[in-house]
Amino acid sequence: MFHGRSARGAGMIPVQYRDPETEEILERRYEDGAPGIGTRVKIGFGEFEVLYRWRCVPTSCIVYVRRAAAPRRERVAA
Repeated sequence: MFHGRSARGAGMIPVQYRDPETEEILERRYEDGAPGIGTRVKIGFGEFEVLYRWRCVPTSCIVYVRRAAAPRRERVAA
């Protein structure tokens, strides 16, 4: 499940996605709500997983993410 929207609308809050090691802001966008811990989000062309949320209030949220592990592919015997 992916979470996210890029358009600003009624009831949406600003969410900052950050790297937990460098504090670099990876993306800012408006969301319907703060994504939950463990949720996968698309940032640019990459897929990230929410590690934790910080300073989440009804008007804004800072979310720390890490690059999501690639799904394991099963090998099929030929």
